[in-house]
Amino acid sequence: MGLAATQARFLGITARKANCEFQSMQIAQQKLSLTRELEKATQEYQSALNASKLIWDPDGSGENTYDLSYNIMMTPSAVNNYAPYMISARDGKIVLNSKMAAAAEAAGIPKSGCNPNADSDMYIKFLNYMVKFGGMSQSHADSCKAVGLLENIGLGAPMLDKTTASEMGINDLIAYVDLLITNKDSSSAEDRKLAESLMFGFGKDENGDDLWVYKEGSSTDKVNLNFKSSINNKGDANSNYFVKNGSITQDTEFDLTDLLTNDITFAMTGDKVKASFWQKLGAGILSVFTAGFAYNAILDWINKSESSVDLEHCSIQEKALVTFLNDLANGLGNLFDLENASDTEVQAFAYAMQQTIAILGTSKDAGSTKYSTTAFNNAVSGANDYNGWVSKAATRNKNYGTTAISLSNLTESFLTFYAQGLNGYDHTYYINGDVSNSNYVTDDPYYMWVIGDPSAETTMDMYVAEFYSALFNNICQNGWVENEQIDDKEYLSNSLLNAQYFISSMSSDNHYYQDRYTENGYVAEVADDDAITQAELEYTMKKSKLNSKEEELDIDMQQLDLEISALSTEYETVKQMINNNVEKTFTMFSS
Repeated sequence: MGLAATQARFLGITARKANCEFQSMQIAQQKLSLTRELEKATQEYQSALNASKLIWDPDGSGENTYDLSYNIMMTPSAVNNYAPYMISARDGKIVLNSKMAAAAEAAGIPKSGCNPNADSDMYIKFLNYMVKFGGMSQSHADSCKAVGLLENIGLGAPMLDKTTASEMGINDLIAYVDLLITNKDSSSAEDRKLAESLMFGFGKDENGDDLWVYKEGSSTDKVNLNFKSSINNKGDANSNYFVKNGSITQDTEFDLTDLLTNDITFAMTGDKVKASFWQKLGAGILSVFTAGFAYNAILDWINKSESSVDLEHCSIQEKALVTFLNDLANGLGNLFDLENASDTEVQAFAYAMQQTIAILGTSKDAGSTKYSTTAFNNAVSGANDYNGWVSKAATRNKNYGTTAISLSNLTESFLTFYAQGLNGYDHTYYINGDVSNSNYVTDDPYYMWVIGDPSAETTMDMYVAEFYSALFNNICQNGWVENEQIDDKEYLSNSLLNAQYFISSMSSDNHYYQDRYTENGYVAEVADDDAITQAELEYTMKKSKLNSKEEELDIDMQQLDLEISALSTEYETVKQMINNNVEKTFTMFSS
């Protein structure tokens, strides 16, 4: 081979060898890059092993858990025990999703809050718009409207005891009875019977007919209450009036909720109260309970032959009031399930009846006035200030005085005596002659009443109504802010974990307080098994791909190494040939 050809071959080998070495260097760089990718994937996988998430643990067992979501906390259900757990910002404002925020804005709730200016009308608007924008169901809205706004729920008043559903504050008790009565026609026979026992008709017998008594000295001539609807300046002798919230009315039908939320008064002109009758009745009633008679045995006792109280020949007013007390005792006894009550509860109820009748054995003389209409109005007005009878006499001839009794005060006194008996006859609650010196248990929203076997359907309506009342009251008190992303579970968890948002929940004092997610007893941070599994799958797949790529590069590297080795050998051979040719040429020309 000639020198020129040999040199050309040498240059080709050199170029090929350089190219292979360059490719080998590139493969080495790729393998280094793969090592870095694998290292990064390993670090991400190790981090994922520590991944956590927030869960909702309703019973604290860790066995029946749910991924934390806005819906779980802000929709009434057994999972949240029918109490709202509200997401709140650092400034205390309630965080609402787009649906609830639209309802709050449409209802006119200011973002800065409006407490104490929130009212029932705004609440109804809020419910209507919640349904319209998809924030709640129509059935839940109907339940809330049937109960009405519970103004103190979430702001200090106790919620229903969800363990037995038999303990409730006075506001819930009133709403519960109101629901029973409203739904009585479509409810079970047992619920209907309870509801009807809590409905009264003053001056009516158990059949709803007018009460009658014989005129004094007669065994044939009977009279009834004959309620009047107005009174003139000259007065109406021997007439009776039924007054609701200061207005005379002939509608004498009412229920327990009316007694506890309105001023219902009975007034009579001309006739006087016989203290001896009530004193005799009180002593007799005490013996009824001592002998073990049922809680509603007042009329039964009176009708016994040994009774010295004759309702047929007493005044019609006395008979009407005794009948009312019997009906009231019957209704309350049914409500508190005294048939299955303890001895303590029965004794407390007997004490309440005896003490209530004792009130009727006394009267307050409010003096005299010039006109009978004034006497009437003053007596009725005064009855709202006293727990017993209030008398106002008229001084002119043929102008008759008025004696009045507040049936509402009488009912609240009865319940107060009952609570007093249940609590060991202490003086936390007490009744004196006038309202200002009395401390009614019905004025205490925190006192819990125990009722018997509550209606499941009615109780469920109460649960839902309490939930949305607490939510509405807190939105109005603290204000609100919209966050369209709050429905996203991952966003919600991260916001709570990073302390961007907090959870406001009800404390033991029945107020809502803001705190970290770990403080409410339901939310817990746990290992995110799903995220760990997903990370493991991703790591395995990525590692497999990297390993496969690395194997390909190793094969390419081996091939290049073999080629470089062969080229190196050929390179040395050709190089030696060139050297020999050069040496031979110089030797030839030198000689």
